[in-house]
Amino acid sequence: MTEKIDSETAPPATDAQDLQAAEDEQDVYADYGVARAFSLAASILDAGQGGLTKAEIRDRVEHYRSQSEEQSQDAWERLFSRDKDHLRSCGIAIEEPAADREDYRYRIDPADYGLPPLPLSETETLVLSRATQLWAGSRTRSWLEQASWALAGPGEPPPSSASPSVTPSSSSPAAAPAQASTALSFNLGSDEEFERLTELAALEPRQPIGFDYTGRGAQQPEPRRVVLLDFAARGHWYLIGHDLDRGARRTFRLDRVHGPIGPLRPAPQLTEQDRAAIDAADVGAALDGLAGEEDPARLLRGALEAHEGPAPKPPRLAPAAAPRRADPAHRKVERVLAMAAYLLSADGVRPSELLTRHQITPKQLLKDLLSIQQSGSFGPGQYGEFIDIHPAPPLNLDAFTQDYLVTDAPITLAMPSARTGDVLARPLTLTKPGALSLLIALNTMISAADSADDDTATDDTAADDTATTAAAESLRGKIARVLPAGLQEAATKVAAGAQARNESTAELRAAVTGGCCVELRYEDASGTITERVVEPTHVYIDGPRTYLQAWCRLAQGPRNFLGSRIRAQRPLPEEPISETARLLAQSPAEPPRPPQGSGAFDVVLRFSPAAAALADRYAPQRQRIQPDGVRIISTWFQSREALIRLCLQLGGDLTVLVPAEIREKVTMRAREELSVLSE
Repeated sequence: MTEKIDSETAPPATDAQDLQAAEDEQDVYADYGVARAFSLAASILDAGQGGLTKAEIRDRVEHYRSQSEEQSQDAWERLFSRDKDHLRSCGIAIEEPAADREDYRYRIDPADYGLPPLPLSETETLVLSRATQLWAGSRTRSWLEQASWALAGPGEPPPSSASPSVTPSSSSPAAAPAQASTALSFNLGSDEEFERLTELAALEPRQPIGFDYTGRGAQQPEPRRVVLLDFAARGHWYLIGHDLDRGARRTFRLDRVHGPIGPLRPAPQLTEQDRAAIDAADVGAALDGLAGEEDPARLLRGALEAHEGPAPKPPRLAPAAAPRRADPAHRKVERVLAMAAYLLSADGVRPSELLTRHQITPKQLLKDLLSIQQSGSFGPGQYGEFIDIHPAPPLNLDAFTQDYLVTDAPITLAMPSARTGDVLARPLTLTKPGALSLLIALNTMISAADSADDDTATDDTAADDTATTAAAESLRGKIARVLPAGLQEAATKVAAGAQARNESTAELRAAVTGGCCVELRYEDASGTITERVVEPTHVYIDGPRTYLQAWCRLAQGPRNFLGSRIRAQRPLPEEPISETARLLAQSPAEPPRPPQGSGAFDVVLRFSPAAAALADRYAPQRQRIQPDGVRIISTWFQSREALIRLCLQLGGDLTVLVPAEIREKVTMRAREELSVLSE
């Protein structure tokens, strides 16, 4: 294939030597596995109802034909089978013969490609938009936005609650859901945890699975063999299963799982005792037990043991903004097909939008664009036909970042076959992360609305929640009908956790949706109690903790109030919130982090393998992840008392390495509290 040069942006080539030098500078290449799968789908679609035999596929599909002389038939069959599996995981149905036949013609029915039309009402469209604002995690929100585009279509995007210009009138049927859903936001773990959740949702119930896990107090991950029973959120994401090596039901926190979760191969033979225990397993009891408090003496002893004696010298730390791990092959194929569909359905999409939409690095975007550009097929006349990208991406990263991304010119695609392009422009079936995150958001909205039945809900809140529930349930039903059967049952039952509907959270939501000020009696991290008037903007669920985000009149700025530290609250219905607070409420909620004031101090913290995922909550500036899963970070704290309390609560899973004075105070406090407990 010959790369095309954009004459408007590329420097003029003086001779063939200059062109050769430009090619020699290439340092980013297409992902040939992705381009091959894309080429396979496009080639079969191009063939129409007649389809293609295996021989024709090997001869026409780019990256098959180029390797045909070097590759055995068996090797090609394995590659072909893998590519078909990747396309099927994206929801592309390739018709297969009942038995292996060389003359069988493989087909993709254009009528079955992509999502079927899902007409949405005005209220459902607005609820879909509001659901994207529930998630605070940037990558999860990007998955939701892609799902929103797939469902609402490539036309005018639905209004966003993050936009101040969207102000539904009180007479609009969509007004109620808009107000109710913006009261709640949540962040339930890292991208890795959500990846694990997606893997679980795709598995069959009661399937034997394997993964590496670091239990509380363990120093390194150990392999676990478990029969999957259920999964749910109770502050953290949990997997509930029957442990085959321990012969008993166990719960596993997903933030303590290392690496992928997958089926055991070969599947183990279950004993009669295992089968009886699985049949009798009480999953509800496992979830109820998660709310139990840990032994305070054990936590104090753990904190004391971790902080006694001099601290080990911290290792050299690297910047914390480490790149996320690479996506698996099937996810890359899914992303590139979805990206191509979006580009084909639009008049032009800026590279900056693609970076944000897919939460990828500039290098990965360049690889994806080159993969699309090198997707093609050869017709009966052996003329190659490839996808045209304008402006053509350069072949090296420096040119891409310093020119292509800076210019940010809209990108367009042109397919060799307009008919095939029309098919590929349709949104694929909902991606698994997109579908899962959307269903969790809708279930959480429904669950939160159920709390309006208690005495804490005002009449306005109850009416808003009724409208939200009806629209969310209707939308959830439409989505469930287009999901793979394996994902439906798993995903539709998962909500963001019990916090969304407990009494204290319902009270905080009522304060936000009421649009009025609240008087708080609040105990801060150092134990100081103050009384203040705040203007509520969001309720933010951050794992097991719930925050009221508000404009604080005492501090004259936005603040986060931990729900467990609110000692009393009194709504002030006659005192509406200010315009400043209303603008804050229209913006997406941000993770809680106190302002770095003059009293802030630097710390170096060591998180055990079992608590390594918690480090993200404390804004690491630099970090090192050890081979055994230990995570060491440098960050800052505003309150010494808050850090001491945190160490005591985590019972040795968190150790202060610097400063030494905090270590001494943790040791002294742990001894004092243990002495009180023993009296």
